[in-house]
Amino acid sequence: MLPSERQLRAQLAFFSDFIRVQAEKGDPYAKVLGVPENPYPHYEEIRARGRLYRSSLGAWVTTDHKLANEILRDRRFGVRKADGEKIPELMSFDNSMLGLDPPDHTRLRRIAAPTLNPRTAEGWRPRAEEICDRLIDGILAEDKPFNLMTSFAQRLPIAVIADLVGIPERHHGDFYRISRRMTPLLEGAVTYEQTQSTEAAIKEMTELFVDVIAQRKADPQDDMISRLLPLVDEGSLSMAELVPMVTFVPLAGSETTVNLVGNGILALLAHPEQWRLLAERPELAAGVAEETLRFDPPVQQYRRIAHERIEMAGRTLPVDAELAIIAGGANRDPQVFSDPDTFDITRRIGADTLAFSAGIHYCMGASLAKLEAEVAFKALVTRIPRLRQAGPIRRSGSFIIRGMVEFPVAAH
Repeated sequence: MLPSERQLRAQLAFFSDFIRVQAEKGDPYAKVLGVPENPYPHYEEIRARGRLYRSSLGAWVTTDHKLANEILRDRRFGVRKADGEKIPELMSFDNSMLGLDPPDHTRLRRIAAPTLNPRTAEGWRPRAEEICDRLIDGILAEDKPFNLMTSFAQRLPIAVIADLVGIPERHHGDFYRISRRMTPLLEGAVTYEQTQSTEAAIKEMTELFVDVIAQRKADPQDDMISRLLPLVDEGSLSMAELVPMVTFVPLAGSETTVNLVGNGILALLAHPEQWRLLAERPELAAGVAEETLRFDPPVQQYRRIAHERIEMAGRTLPVDAELAIIAGGANRDPQVFSDPDTFDITRRIGADTLAFSAGIHYCMGASLAKLEAEVAFKALVTRIPRLRQAGPIRRSGSFIIRGMVEFPVAAH
């Protein structure tokens, strides 16, 4: 039975208070869950506790790059407990791949992969360039300070994803509006109001896709929905799986791109010598994307559950032990990355940054996200070379997704 509003509010308040108390007692992971403006010093506190440490909150935590990579690739860990219960922030993902372990995850991933492979992603470059130019045309025509997130960063990936999935033009506005309301699903909804809002948004998005799917049945196009519908007819994919797939996979991919663009521009403007270097050499735009993924990744941490008793890093993990893999900390592991706190767009990354996870849950939209960010960085520095921050930023308030709600900038 689902908890009542009063029970849910009480549970959330208790958990929030517990985190606060443990942070005050010095637990570095509790400090991270408090969503500080700059979590990176706390990641170093975690690193100082050892390769794998047990937080007073109960989770096992690591910022060690090698160990994080091993855990993400280890099939003995998954996203569900032994009894099938999901990790809390994935509760609303139902039949989506994001909340499934093999064999269902493997089957659905194989079905979706052709739409999101690197070769297919490259084919979207002209469309991404067209969208960037259109958005910048509108920004320059306004000739006033603007919020980079709402005027540019959020609109680029949503427009690309809408076309890729197969959402007709007349539904683009609704798709954008509902998608923004669903982001707490990825961020880890922490209030009753967020929970209610996202549940309502899921219902609205499901209704939208039921309509779109009916349209694509009648008029197939070159898009994800049209390619997947025959699989429903033949029985290898159910309608109950199709709707979450075309809802949550694009949502996860677009939200990563939104914050990759925002975090990258913020880092460039905070390091003016790097902005000038990019202006002189726009071909470094791909390097900006890669370095941003290392230096300030959109996804800061992943959760995994031990499916069996596991000996690791000198520790014994029981069945259903919960692990927090801190990608934001692993990406600044000095054992792997030299001068890890330095933002350098000419850096040869070398190692996997874990910014898109690793192993069977590696983000299928990684190539598309990096391509869109590359196009965005090149377009902005070329067409708005005097871009500057025009006011204080406001962050989203998530310990999972690191990004901004407000990023005021000006063209000159």
